[in-house]
Amino acid sequence: MFSFTPTPAAAAALFAVALTASYSAQADIVLSSTRVVYAQPAKNVTVNLTNKGVNPLLAQVWLDDGREDANPQALKLPFVVTPPVSRLDPGKGQTVRITYLGQPVAQDRETLYWFNVLEVPPKPSADEKQSLLQLAFRTRIKLFFRPEGLKGSAAAAAESLKWSLENSGGKAKATIRNDSPYYVVLHSGEFVQNGKTYPLELSQIAPFSSLSATVKGSPAPGKGVVKFNTINDFGGLNQYESQL
Repeated sequence: MFSFTPTPAAAAALFAVALTASYSAQADIVLSSTRVVYAQPAKNVTVNLTNKGVNPLLAQVWLDDGREDANPQALKLPFVVTPPVSRLDPGKGQTVRITYLGQPVAQDRETLYWFNVLEVPPKPSADEKQSLLQLAFRTRIKLFFRPEGLKGSAAAAAESLKWSLENSGGKAKATIRNDSPYYVVLHSGEFVQNGKTYPLELSQIAPFSSLSATVKGSPAPGKGVVKFNTINDFGGLNQYESQL
């Protein structure tokens, strides 16, 4: 058992642990979602944490802007996350609230941040110290800040992606253009031509930008069909097709 009072110094000490923390599926704290969408004009959004383990745990939460090793105390982001540190007993949960503070951010597109949870187990007893290796687990998921009034929708953004295929020196590359103000997270895809399938190596595409993706195999220049899956706001998959 332990007690804890979250102070700036304590939060900084916990973050020092985070720099050597493990990213692992063995973490006992489970999040209520795999991503967070903060759509204005919402005053705030929440994420629920649940301790699925058998021991009490400390959880530190914070946002970063892509610099995953930056000290949370040094990051100047337009959000406040409360409570920043909490204790979770076995089987119990904690609701974390993320509130936008109103500072200027891009209003013509989504902005990507990251929501972090650092899980720290209690200190072992004197008898356990000799044989116990303790690990702190860190979970990091995407937070999309979606300003009010953006044209179109996230689903329409995926449908309107522009695909092209080039083959140079025997190596094929697909170029995907996103002309929307939304992030499009591509999960998987394939190029189908003359009955043959060529897997694509895909990732996310930022608003108003392009992605160059490797096409495994050597499809010939010409027409074909791209079949691809995107991850939607709820963490599920949506399927699409595009003619080349």
